[in-house]
This record gives sequence, C-alpha cells and structure tokens, in this order.
Amino acid sequence: MTPDARSQGNVVQVTLYGALVLLCLLGNSLVLLTVLAMTVKHGTMAASDLLLANLSTVNLLLTALRNTLIFTADLGLQLSLSATWCRVFMFTWVLLRAMSTWATSCLSIFHCRTIRKQHPLRAREARGARDAAIAVSALWMANVLYSLPALVYSSHVAGNTTLSPMLVSSTTRPLLGCTWAFPSQQSGLAYATASLVIQETVPVVLMLGANVYTLHKLKGHVRAMGAENGVARFASEQRAAKVILALVVLFVGCWGTNTLAVGYHSFTSWPAAPFLLQAANFCASLFLGMSPLVILAGHSQLRRTLRRMMCAC
Repeated sequence: MTPDARSQGNVVQVTLYGALVLLCLLGNSLVLLTVLAMTVKHGTMAASDLLLANLSTVNLLLTALRNTLIFTADLGLQLSLSATWCRVFMFTWVLLRAMSTWATSCLSIFHCRTIRKQHPLRAREARGARDAAIAVSALWMANVLYSLPALVYSSHVAGNTTLSPMLVSSTTRPLLGCTWAFPSQQSGLAYATASLVIQETVPVVLMLGANVYTLHKLKGHVRAMGAENGVARFASEQRAAKVILALVVLFVGCWGTNTLAVGYHSFTSWPAAPFLLQAANFCASLFLGMSPLVILAGHSQLRRTLRRMMCAC
C-alpha cells in the first residue's frame, strides 16, 4: 500500500470513528434527558426507566472519558498523564466498561423476572422500582471492588509501547501513556482470564438465557389466552422483549469482536493484527452509539416524550 493510500485510509478511519463518538454522545444524552423528562412529568421513575437511565449514563461517561480520548489520539494530539492520574483513569475505564456490560445484562434479567412473577401492575411497578434501585446499587459496588486492581497494577510508560496482556475492560492500546503493570505475566493473564469470564462470558450467557426464556414465556401467555386477547394484553411486553433482544444481539456482535481481538492478543504469542484492534475499537463504539437509537426506536413512551420536547424547543 502506498503512503498516500494509507493516509487516505487513516483519514476515513478517523472520520468514521469520530462520527461514532459523536453519535454516542448525542444518542445517550437524548435517552437520559428523555427519561428525566418523563420522571419529572409523572413524579416517579419506573424500574425500566431507571435501568435505561443507568445504562445511558454509563455509556455516556465511557464515551466522554475514553472514546473521545482515543479519537483525540487518532487526530495526532498526543497527551500524557502522570502515574497517579493513570491509575485513576484506568480504574474509571475498567469500572465503566464493566458497568456497561452488566447494565445491559440487567435489562434482560429484570424484564425476564417481571414476566415470570406476573404481579398485579401497581404492586409490580412499586416492587420493581425498589428492586431495580437495589440491583443498580449492588452492581456499582461490586464493580468498584472488581476495578480496584487498576489502582495498583497500572502505570505510565513513555513512547508508543504496547504491553501484554491487554484487557477487554480497559483499552486495546496504551492511552495517555497508561498501561497495565502486573508484577508478572502469569498474574496478568490470571486477571485477564478472570475478567473475560466474570465481565464478558457470564453476563452474555445470562442476557441470552433471560431473553430466550422471556420470549418463550410470552409466547405461552399468548397461546393460553387466545391469539387476539393474548397479543393485545402482552403487546407492550413483547415490544420490550424485542427491543432488549435487539440490544443483546448488538451487544454480542460488537463486544464479541472486541473480546476476540483483545483475547487473541492476550492469550497468544503473536501480536494481534492491526485490523483486529481497529475492529475492536469500532465495534465497542458501535454498540455505545447504536444502543440509544435502538432504545428510542422501540420505546414508544420515550419517543413521544422526545417528540414533545423537540416541538417545545
């Protein structure tokens, strides 16, 4: 490949990545503002809205604190942090990345639990909001504990050095001069393996299993009540299940590519091909950017509220 062709390819890559980052910021901000507007209007926040607000907040922070920095580095602006600030940023990246995974999984699990319990509507909403708040708080506390090693085993290096192992939960390359600094290769691989299982495999299995169970349960309800009555009564639950399923499919496709690329680098003796790491970055940002569009497209109340907000402006 000639230098001119390589330069043009880099320009296209940076432009597309910048567009994804902008989409992440705008999309998640719109979802968060719309949920807050609905909360102000009704005087309370429904459980599903709490989970959506949590997911949008996490993805918005992850985009602002990590992906915008990657985009800045791609533009050629080289920034560097001290060792102390590297620990803070690595901790933040790991925490937000883990929360993004579990917040997506929590949507599937909560909806599955709601369909399975079949409480009366008022009792279900009151109990669901309380349980959702407890679940979100527990997730944040658990992931803070999981992210604590980043405060100890991260450091600053000079130059464009790439160290092994890489972790899915941080970045696919040193950013702002920050890298992992485990005492040995074995301890680094042990933490990477635990991260892959706890923060990637387990949530994906749970969200896929919850969605399959939910769709099967809703289909059974429709059959039991008759096609017409069943479809009418469970229409909103079916739409919610389809939206969550779309999010799960998007998550598995995007984060799956990211996981394979970084896992290939961490667990093999050969460095990952450049296009794999580029695909990892693009796919991670693709989920963050497309997920709010999926939510807004499938959530009728959010759409109506957003439309009223836009008309009022």
